[in-house]
Amino acid sequence: MAFASQLLPAVIGVGSFMLLVRGAGAEALGEYVMYMAAVILFEMVKSGGLQSAMVMRLSGAGKRQQHAIIGSAYWLGGIFSLGISLILASIYFSEFITLQPGIKIFCGYYAVLGLITLPLHIAEANAVARQNIRFLLWLRISQSGNALIIALYAFFIGGHLREFATIHLLFTTLLMLVIVLSGLTNPLVIKKKSAAETKSLLGLIRYTLATLAATNLLKSADTFLIGSLLGPRAVAAYAIPLKLTELFEIPLRSLSTTAFPQMAAAKNEKKSQGFKDTFVQYLSWAYMLYIPALIVAFIFAPFIVTIFGGAQYAETANVFRVFCLYGLILPADRMTGLGLDALQKPDKNLVKVLCMAIVNIGADYVAIRFSGALEWVAFASVLNSATGAIIGFILLKKIMGVPGNKISNECVTYCTTFMKKSWQRLNKAA
Repeated sequence: MAFASQLLPAVIGVGSFMLLVRGAGAEALGEYVMYMAAVILFEMVKSGGLQSAMVMRLSGAGKRQQHAIIGSAYWLGGIFSLGISLILASIYFSEFITLQPGIKIFCGYYAVLGLITLPLHIAEANAVARQNIRFLLWLRISQSGNALIIALYAFFIGGHLREFATIHLLFTTLLMLVIVLSGLTNPLVIKKKSAAETKSLLGLIRYTLATLAATNLLKSADTFLIGSLLGPRAVAAYAIPLKLTELFEIPLRSLSTTAFPQMAAAKNEKKSQGFKDTFVQYLSWAYMLYIPALIVAFIFAPFIVTIFGGAQYAETANVFRVFCLYGLILPADRMTGLGLDALQKPDKNLVKVLCMAIVNIGADYVAIRFSGALEWVAFASVLNSATGAIIGFILLKKIMGVPGNKISNECVTYCTTFMKKSWQRLNKAA
């Protein structure tokens, strides 16, 4: 079910994007991609750190403490969301600031959207901590319906950024009302907030928030730089292989959904060996899934890109092949970051992500400025992912006392043992 909660929304998202590419013009598509990149970045800054901190605190907590944690989360998230909304609203209505139409639309719409999404994020974090995978499956499929409706509107009617943003806002509002009115989250639990839990969450958030903001900036930097230096049409072309890379993250997200609470619980219970065993197990599973899939994707890249974006974007096949190399390093990068967060060392993870951000943004700028080739922009993602994996293993070695090469050897042993046992079972069944 954890895998389905990532796979089904991604399948809907890919199908929606295929419709959107064929319905919206290149200019409108590029503007919408940049708008959503900004929305996702602000959402990560606003609630991403809060969600991670909630999962760390809720894992293994009793019912009374859970109420205090969730109430404190609503309190902190509400203050932060309101602050962001007031700033963006003042920019939107200001007559003294001249903005590009896309930026003005973002400021106006996100001033409302940022308040509406808070209950959704808190409900999701609570579900992850309690391993309520059924609710996560329903929530993520429902959220993917937003992109599908926008794509259908673009395919049959057309439209521009303001219309797409309006649909996005209205759908999110409806989803939030359904979740609150059905009792899946209760904003009134804010009355049970406690000073101790607020302080604990804030202590975790200050590093986790910066880490997630930098992580999302890594994803968005390519889009923003390409849009600023090469224009919306180049953003639309780059968005095709970039969107396909989201498929790489499906297994990793589903594994993370179950791995993070287990590693956090092992840390809280001071079971260092249990933490390491869980880390090795999930990293091994990631590579058993990734390596065969990436080989297939690399070989059939032209065919995949043409099906996804149409013949007009067939030339981006080599960009997608570069992203396949990025996908090969991705599990090691993400799992080390997840491990650092589960060990409640968000400050160390922040160091890791900041180093990645410096490498990525620097490499992006050099690639765009001196070559203008999207393949080299994609290669910047390979460099930043490799940087994250190397630094992540170095930091885990300092904290856990286990060198990266030993973890690698244990992963190889786990994979070979699993495949041997699977082969033996198949032979017996035959």
